[in-house]
Amino acid sequence: MTATLQDLRVIAAGLDHPEAVALGPDGMLYAGGEAGQVYRIDVQTGEFAEIANTGGFVLGLCHDAEGAVYVCDIGAEPGIKRVDPADGTVTAYCTSAGGGPLETPNFAAFAEDGTLWFTDSGTESLEIRNGRLLRVPPGGGDAEVLPLGELHFPNGMCLDAAGRPVFLETFRPRLSVVVGNQATVLCELEGTSPDGVALTADGGFLVSCYYPFRLMLVPPGGGDAEVVLDDPTGIHIPMPTNVCFFGEGLRQVAIASLGGQVVKSIDLGIAGAPVHYPELPTR
Repeated sequence: MTATLQDLRVIAAGLDHPEAVALGPDGMLYAGGEAGQVYRIDVQTGEFAEIANTGGFVLGLCHDAEGAVYVCDIGAEPGIKRVDPADGTVTAYCTSAGGGPLETPNFAAFAEDGTLWFTDSGTESLEIRNGRLLRVPPGGGDAEVLPLGELHFPNGMCLDAAGRPVFLETFRPRLSVVVGNQATVLCELEGTSPDGVALTADGGFLVSCYYPFRLMLVPPGGGDAEVVLDDPTGIHIPMPTNVCFFGEGLRQVAIASLGGQVVKSIDLGIAGAPVHYPELPTR
């Protein structure tokens, strides 16, 4: 890895503390804001537009084949909101799990069959471990809770090369994969607060850390993580919360920083794996 902080470039500036960034099927980047904004970003010009507003606080984002945006929103009514790509209409996609309310829907990812996986982080209390990993059937509705035991603020997630959900726990810092109904640890991330994760082309995982401000690479199959970008001052990537791959060959990494107002990019010499944009039942 030869990239440094000097290789970072600003894609878009003036966003309202973007927590997430995601690549849409149109090749555009999408990000959220802390006042409910959903932004579409032209990666060539850096121009962006607010295409919708949920009225809450936007965390993770993902898309279906039609370009609809599925937003993890922690406003007054926490849930997964669907944003129509044509007119920005916001509708509820999932507002409950096991018949009960959601607390902190944080990050979501579609499986190839249209199942939507997402983390409900639960409370931010260090003393309470009430996070959950959930799945929503294609078309939306009540989510199923996976019986994984106590999860301590599950956060960013993705699907691995085999289609299995992989997720981070921020307050018990580690990366785990779900096999059957059991979470198996891939990597311990002691001394960090990991937040976001994206699958690499070779089956590894690029992890963004809310603290300290850095990106780390976990090898395929798990093992020790390597720091591939570090910002000890917190000036360049303040609170990097989520990452995604974009551009030709998915060789550019977009970085959302909750502590700033920009989305930046860098070429780390790592290619990303394509995400799923499933065809969903007509609503």
